[in-house]
Amino acid sequence: MDEVDIASLSLGKSSSRKQPAEAARTLDSEVTVDKLYPFLSDENTISYICQSNVMFLMRGPPGSGKSTVVRRLKALYPDVIVCSADEFFLTTDGHYQWDRSQLSEAHQACQKKACDAAEERQNIVIDNTNIRRWEMSHYYRIAAHNGYVVIVVTPQTPWALQPAELAWKNKHGISLKMCQDKVEAFNEIHPFYWAWFLNASDSAKLLKLAGRYIAACVSLFPDFEQQLRNCFTPAGEQVCSVIIISVC
Repeated sequence: MDEVDIASLSLGKSSSRKQPAEAARTLDSEVTVDKLYPFLSDENTISYICQSNVMFLMRGPPGSGKSTVVRRLKALYPDVIVCSADEFFLTTDGHYQWDRSQLSEAHQACQKKACDAAEERQNIVIDNTNIRRWEMSHYYRIAAHNGYVVIVVTPQTPWALQPAELAWKNKHGISLKMCQDKVEAFNEIHPFYWAWFLNASDSAKLLKLAGRYIAACVSLFPDFEQQLRNCFTPAGEQVCSVIIISVC
């Protein structure tokens, strides 16, 4: 959640239309962003996401460029659900009123929205700063429980970890000191493994095919089922579990 040091701040700019130069800069920025991420530009990746359950987990200090990526995700995947703790502090007239005492409630509301979206099998964007690893843990659990693939997205802007630039660019008026604190607290993360993922339809076909092969083995070789059961000994339990998980 982006912290602010003022009681109330309007999220919106002037309601007037953008000037041509400003609109051109916005368009150039979005085109550049698309080139950085395959989920915004690669047809095969986009097709996979449209057929699967994916959670985009945004992370980065305020002002680092997360909003631009989220805006492009919403444009490319119209049905995506964006979950943000910031939404809790929005008033009905579009003003942002941050209250530290309600921070816990804001994150609980964000987590509940993510849970509801996962139950509806909708693709999800978690639009929080997620500076520390533990701040992402609840969303990882939601993803794991509902069979979602998690894509962690960190903006690739040159100023992403430059406090002075972040203080100038963020839309909530966050002070330089707060930006410095967030940069210092930012935890690097690395995946446990790299892998190709099948979409939901192909995964179901593979699982069905595996089931047919196992049924055929049991039918053709009566001893196969008993031998498989015998494998589940204290010494061999882990090996067999890995094999079964790999097949499924």
